[in-house]
Amino acid sequence: MKRNRVVYAVAIALAALSVSLPLFAAEEQIEETAVENSEKSNGSKIKEGAKGIFDGVKGAVKDGTRTAKQKAKEITQEAYVGEWYFANGRYATMITFENDWDFKITQTKKNGENVWTGTYDEGPEKKQLVLHLISANGKTSYKDWTISYIAEKKDYIIVSCPDLSNDPNGYNFSNRTLFTYVGK
Repeated sequence: MKRNRVVYAVAIALAALSVSLPLFAAEEQIEETAVENSEKSNGSKIKEGAKGIFDGVKGAVKDGTRTAKQKAKEITQEAYVGEWYFANGRYATMITFENDWDFKITQTKKNGENVWTGTYDEGPEKKQLVLHLISANGKTSYKDWTISYIAEKKDYIIVSCPDLSNDPNGYNFSNRTLFTYVGK
């Protein structure tokens, strides 16, 4: 009888093991998969987080550089923004550079005046502006002029622009020309 109990107990134990071992194996597999997914997830999260940080730093550097360049442009722009006047006998030429990057050049002539308007930006070389003409004497014009300048003081600016027409007295603006400051 004792022997039957032992056999019976062993049979029950084996039956229990045959049922529980697959469960333990399945649980272990689930845990391993969860750990692998967690590691992959954490790795992805770390990678994404690092990418986000680097993108943020890159954006901040770009913004800082853009801001620094914009500040430098504004400081440089202060040297030539305003109205500038050149007189040659009875004829005058007025150049106006606005803060909003617009310009206007007015040149008196015998029967009225020549007027050029448009926008400008800094040229490829130091102390150079590129004038983008939009209107020449009321007619649409899409030309670019290059103007070189030297702004030593706010009292005057020295300009040379070979594209600007000679004044009625024949003054050639490709020569360095002293314009006096009139105001803003």
